[in-house]
Amino acid sequence: MVDFSEKRNVFKYIQVAEPASPSVGDLWYQKTDGSAPDYNTGYTVKSWNGYFWDTKLGAITSGTTGYDYGYAMGGTGTVSIIERITFPFDSGPATNIGNLSGNKEGVAGCNSSNYGYAMGGYSYTSTIDRITFPFDSGTASAVGNLSQAVQPGTSCNSSDYGFVMGGNTPTFSTIDRITFPFDSGTASAIGNLSQTKYLMAGCNSSNYGFVMGGITPTFSTIDRLTFPFDSGTASAIGNLSLTKYAASGCNSSNYGFAMGGDNGSNISSTERITFPFDSGTATNVGNLSRIIQTSSGCNSSNYGFAMGGHTVSTIDRITFPFDSGTATNVGNLTQAKTYVGGCDGTDFVTLFV
Repeated sequence: MVDFSEKRNVFKYIQVAEPASPSVGDLWYQKTDGSAPDYNTGYTVKSWNGYFWDTKLGAITSGTTGYDYGYAMGGTGTVSIIERITFPFDSGPATNIGNLSGNKEGVAGCNSSNYGYAMGGYSYTSTIDRITFPFDSGTASAVGNLSQAVQPGTSCNSSDYGFVMGGNTPTFSTIDRITFPFDSGTASAIGNLSQTKYLMAGCNSSNYGFVMGGITPTFSTIDRLTFPFDSGTASAIGNLSLTKYAASGCNSSNYGFAMGGDNGSNISSTERITFPFDSGTATNVGNLSRIIQTSSGCNSSNYGFAMGGHTVSTIDRITFPFDSGTATNVGNLTQAKTYVGGCDGTDFVTLFV
């Protein structure tokens, strides 16, 4: 029997009673993109009411299925605004839904299955803010602090931990870690990047976190940390195809992306690494719709987004696996801004198994 939990764009659909049909023993899953799914029993592909069912799971209460939103937090001018886009987001403006606990730019954003975090920021703060998904109004809660003031570091997350890496106070290599659901306390300084740097692009697979590029000087280095990463130094395992900093990062279940950036002049190139990526050089696979640096990255299970950037409000979208072409300009933030922190409600456990 095909186990659809290993396929992208589906999550396990769990309920307390088996549907009237079809037969006992079938696996039932629901596609996250809303399209009508099929189920597989033996070698016969069938469909039923948009779901897959697994009687082997028995009577189990509902679990999380993720949230179809991306968030852009703070930004230039030390603003506190939090904006939200609804996936698959193919047109229109983002929605202004609330605020951070204070005005700041250059925050590092990450997310667990249930919470989004905005960590550090200008003017060199250590504050960690938290929003509870699906967060559609209000003010983020200041729940703790990093081990030191950070701006602008980069971030990634596993299913259990969030990481803030590098920064500029002055430039350092520290890696801080928070344990989800993190609602109080201070992040733990658990290790270091291979070099001191900031303004990197961050992304993650199920098992690894990646830090791509950076500045002082301009780097092409790609560092990798292996989850749960609780001590040591990240491994320098490869390079981008060119030196750059201020790129935005996102990931699908199979690939990581560094979008746009700066290497003395703003660039639009988008580079891709294939997980688990342990050596080599990233592939230049296409471009954003315009030259953009210091935008914010987030992703659904099907799309990656670059939001805002230097003097622009543009939201660009790439469709996974994105191996060639140009990103599509699908909308705008409510205002032009740079140094925005990004996170999303794409549940890591159910959508990136």
